[in-house]
Amino acid sequence: MQKTQNHKHSPILIKLNNLFKSEFHCHLRLFTLTTFLALFSFCKPNSPDMTGLNEDPFEYDLESPDGRYKLPSYLEEISGLSYYGKGKIACVQDEKANIYVLNLEKEEITKKYNFGNDGDYEDIVVLGKTAYVLRNSGHIYRIENFKKKERKIKKYNTPLKEKNDTEGMAYDALSNALLIACKGSPSIDKEDRYSGYKAVYKFDLAEMELIEKPHFLIDLERLDSYIDHSVFTRLSLKVAKRLQLIESETSFQPSGIAIHPLYGEIYIISSVGKLLIVLDRRGKVLDVKELDPKIFRQPEGICFSPTGDLYISNEGQGGKGYILKFNPHDKR
Repeated sequence: MQKTQNHKHSPILIKLNNLFKSEFHCHLRLFTLTTFLALFSFCKPNSPDMTGLNEDPFEYDLESPDGRYKLPSYLEEISGLSYYGKGKIACVQDEKANIYVLNLEKEEITKKYNFGNDGDYEDIVVLGKTAYVLRNSGHIYRIENFKKKERKIKKYNTPLKEKNDTEGMAYDALSNALLIACKGSPSIDKEDRYSGYKAVYKFDLAEMELIEKPHFLIDLERLDSYIDHSVFTRLSLKVAKRLQLIESETSFQPSGIAIHPLYGEIYIISSVGKLLIVLDRRGKVLDVKELDPKIFRQPEGICFSPTGDLYISNEGQGGKGYILKFNPHDKR
């Protein structure tokens, strides 16, 4: 899995710095500086496009975890997790075909179940005695009676490929389907039909097949308008894009997806860009949260308990992986 990097400087400022070093661009420099100074003098942080955002108060304090569970060294690259009852979380890691069980009370891994050969496994969903594991190539493994030695394993090849880089999977009880978030290309076809978007697909558990039309698409351009930028306002960002100083300030590549058990909202995290977005069932963005890299070293997996406790797993990046717990604060 590609590791994320923390940059000390904004890509906008770096490009501006390089641009201003050239004498050839002296006049453009004056124009650009004048434009941005004017924008800062009258731009407002809120805009009509943000109407309706944050209507429901976000009920988790992402700066103050209510629990932190350290993981053993072999789970440094924890990639996905699923809550499956009685204070237990099932998780997978990038390289081994193992299902690990974390006992939250004991704060230790108590079980390990193998289901195949080594590979890039990205997420897991546990439904009763059956576990579903997602591979980055779009393959889905169904492991029946996964806790027993006589477990039955079946692999489903979907039209999704490695170019889609499927990293997130969640169970949708209303449609009896698995939602699959693509970190890479949003399109199944050779042509990139959905340029500028990220896609979420649906795998029908009744038919055991993927619906090839995206369940919904996430407009990366609109995500820009939802983020509270600390350096430039939305309007100044648009000017920067028109001057071709930047393409997009938002880096969003889904690494995990989960559905809130009480409200049905869809939560998607991105390790790249350190973002958590909340959507309604149609894929409309309801909220966007920027994640503190000091707290979220590399967020890769996300899940909920039946009562709404939020769990987010983080890869270790050279250290030990860990899982953070956030209790709902009853703000609704």
